[in-house]
Amino acid sequence: MIKTIIFDIDNTMYSFKTGNQAGMAALCAYAKEQFGITEGEFLDKFKKGKKLAEDRVGTDTAAIHNRLIRMQVILELMGKPLFPHALNLYHCYWDALLASAKPEPGLLEAMEALKAAGLTLGVGTDMTAYIQYKKLERLGAAPYIDFITTSEEVGAEKPNPRLFLECVRKAGVPAGECLFIGDSLAKDVRGAMDAGLQAFLYAPGSARKGTGGETVPAAGALAPAPAVAAGALAPALAVAAGALAPAPAVAAGALAPALAVAAGALAPAPAVPAGVTALTSFYDLPKLVREMNAPNR
Repeated sequence: MIKTIIFDIDNTMYSFKTGNQAGMAALCAYAKEQFGITEGEFLDKFKKGKKLAEDRVGTDTAAIHNRLIRMQVILELMGKPLFPHALNLYHCYWDALLASAKPEPGLLEAMEALKAAGLTLGVGTDMTAYIQYKKLERLGAAPYIDFITTSEEVGAEKPNPRLFLECVRKAGVPAGECLFIGDSLAKDVRGAMDAGLQAFLYAPGSARKGTGGETVPAAGALAPAPAVAAGALAPALAVAAGALAPAPAVAAGALAPALAVAAGALAPAPAVPAGVTALTSFYDLPKLVREMNAPNR
């Protein structure tokens, strides 16, 4: 019997990838206007500053996501004054991300239906608490949330069981009556299951929209293919059914003619454990929970 649904936020309730692109574009524009540096120069400093900030923290906690600390370190590397730029850059990034954030299709409708059915809804998320609260407000999800647990609060990031067990404590039900939903197989699904919770992998687009609830195959799922170095060899898809043949050498600068060629093409992904269920659409979530809670399931 599922009594509590716990949601991850980033790349589950909304697209962090899209939001991050908006935030980074805003940072580059600020750097060009205020410091007269190119996008490439700023991104180089950003990459180095991110790594340095993480090294200073020295452990996998929410502080590694703190954009104010990150902006401070970047400004130190650039030899620029912290005031007013650190706070300006912090707000520049998050304001742009929040402005672009939209709830995943069906999310709010599912949350409303689950609440109406008497379920408790929570959030279990990495990141600092303040900005996660802002995201939930922006997405329109805040009115449905009964509790929040962040990695900042428990001092550890997923898949550390501390975050999941704190979610269970707040839910007030046994771990097996909690369903965790997230986009990361390692951090969200395996982490939750190792802590005794049930879990769905949020995988939109992995099947036809609206079908939902498919069990992820043990092998053969699709994922972006890695880039191929110049001159490397790649297995080509042979014409004969199921046969593989070595591809000819690739000319310098060319992409290998494998199953798909261009960046973002499809290739076999790592195996997914049997029994892990992919939620392909939030529109299907209330129905799936009803089925899980049905007598004689």
